[in-house]
Amino acid sequence: MSNEIRAVLIPIETDRKLLLPNAMVAEVLGMRSIDNIEQDVDWVLGTVSWRGWDIPLIDFAVLTGSEADSTIKSSYNLAVLKSINHPEDMPYFAVLSRGIPKLQLVSRGDMQLHEEKAINHNAIASLVSIQDEMADIPNMNYLETNLISITQSAA
Repeated sequence: MSNEIRAVLIPIETDRKLLLPNAMVAEVLGMRSIDNIEQDVDWVLGTVSWRGWDIPLIDFAVLTGSEADSTIKSSYNLAVLKSINHPEDMPYFAVLSRGIPKLQLVSRGDMQLHEEKAINHNAIASLVSIQDEMADIPNMNYLETNLISITQSAA
């Protein structure tokens, strides 16, 4: 049995990526129209239509402290993620990708945990590097719980 897992690196800023297991990524889409929802946080961009669902779209970089980007470029992509902690409340949501997500085989030896670097937000579980690329591993429970709370209050 191999110790490798299939993972996806999602570019959320020029020099930052999210690292997720491939099994969590339902689909990668080109940019599409975003419908606004009434809410008070700048990291929830609105909803997008996907396979008959209106799913929330988030900007993980803004959530974790980066400046909000006022222009969403048509070259951006969306990574549709499966909700793992609360699928009954929110089966899917999308993350803004500022580039093309990349499939990568990751083994234990490829990934280095950066315990010395301070994690600046509860939405980040760990900071790692894989073959000289830094990546955030998201705290999915925190992310999903907060996203459900925001989108349900907006409904």
